[in-house]
Amino acid sequence: MTFTINDFEGPLDLLLHLIKANKMDIYNIDISLITKEYLNFIQNNELSIDAYSEYLVMASELIHLKSKLLLNKNEEDEEEYEFNNNDDLTNRLLEYEKIKKVAEDFKKLEEKRSEVYTKIPSSLDEYRDNSNLYNSNVDLQDLLNAFELFLKRQKLSQPINTKITKKEINVEERCNDIRNKLKIKKGKIKFLELFDNVSKPYVVVTFLSILNMAKNGEIKIIQKNNFNDIFIESSDLK
Repeated sequence: MTFTINDFEGPLDLLLHLIKANKMDIYNIDISLITKEYLNFIQNNELSIDAYSEYLVMASELIHLKSKLLLNKNEEDEEEYEFNNNDDLTNRLLEYEKIKKVAEDFKKLEEKRSEVYTKIPSSLDEYRDNSNLYNSNVDLQDLLNAFELFLKRQKLSQPINTKITKKEINVEERCNDIRNKLKIKKGKIKFLELFDNVSKPYVVVTFLSILNMAKNGEIKIIQKNNFNDIFIESSDLK
């Protein structure tokens, strides 16, 4: 269990802060000063019983170590205490620093991974039955080229750091959205106008929805001349 008090995650985190705040060398810790400031800190913060007990254990360790140093005791290490000399404390703090650094690295990797969207590869073979997309005068390669160009433009316009909020959307829902847009646009809309959201999940589902609707004969995909805009047109448009 981790107890967080004023941004300190446990006694070792607090000790590291006090050492750095006092600009001490971790290999040459002033035990008297650190013990005094540590006790002062926990006395002036409201803690739960569980948290307080954890911080008090460290306080007893520091007081024990301070007393040994003041009395210049050189007896054998006492098993009930973790710190019997400065080296014990230093090594424990160095170990904690390493663990904390690894945890921070993992957190950065997790944040970086959240910016990446992955999808299991889908086969488009079912859309290659004919050179043209059913009743359309545009073939799949034309559509893919327009789609690729669109993605390149969007990538250039996006900020360097992008976080993706996960929102599930399926092909059926997106098909309904496209049908509604066609009604509003009186049965005809530019291909690229359907990509009003540039998140990868949305873009992929939209593209697959267009192919699905073309396959089912609901829409025609029209391009008057090479390099002209591609239009999505309702099949029942008179």
